[in-house]
Amino acid sequence: MQQLVVVVKQRQPFTGKTYFCQKSTSMSVETKFPVTLAERLELGPDITRFPATWEEYLDLLEECDFQIEYDNEQIILMSIASDPHETIVSYIIACLVNAFHDERDLTVKGSNRHIFIEEVQKDYAPDAHVMKGEPVMHVLRKGLTANTNPWLVVEVLSPSTFVRDMKEKLPAYKKIPSLRHILYIHQDRPLVTVYNRVGESYVWETIDYDRLEDAFSVAGQPIYLKDVYQKVVFMGEPKKGKRNGKKK
Repeated sequence: MQQLVVVVKQRQPFTGKTYFCQKSTSMSVETKFPVTLAERLELGPDITRFPATWEEYLDLLEECDFQIEYDNEQIILMSIASDPHETIVSYIIACLVNAFHDERDLTVKGSNRHIFIEEVQKDYAPDAHVMKGEPVMHVLRKGLTANTNPWLVVEVLSPSTFVRDMKEKLPAYKKIPSLRHILYIHQDRPLVTVYNRVGESYVWETIDYDRLEDAFSVAGQPIYLKDVYQKVVFMGEPKKGKRNGKKK
């Protein structure tokens, strides 16, 4: 079997990276990676995957205008976020910032700050994460760094990302030694799944919260679902100026 050769070439007027994967002199496969948001939108709203090396991922990470991740030797072009998704992200970040206002060693980061999981060489961009103490950074490339020691991670689940979030990202997150809490927030209904590490072990407890009046605790601070889902209108629910949580 001949060795796979990958060559990166830039061509105009197309602004994206073009990869020519040549298996032999008689057969070649051309793969185009979008760089601009307009080019990403042409591929549709769902997650798109491309086989790639780590170096190819870093090349694209430096240039593209949208979120990408690296997982299982693939570049993952993230799906286009829905309006409810972004509303929930904004409110969970606000809740965390308010909860940790007086905690000097807890800082909240947005999705532009990546997490690198050294044990499995994965680079993720969670919707939010919380650092406790000073960040330990991994240098992806000169000028590009990612945090390696998150204390809490937040993902807002979407139909297009649910399977990957559960089967690929969740097991990888649990391998991070510093991580103590994982929040998986559904956007189609009130449901927050909280994963808490048990002590210093690799055992995790799982608790579901599915009522708007429910509150989960992080660092001793309550976070209410009614605040996380503020101004989110679920399918089949009439629009309201203000939501009051009711028991199911």
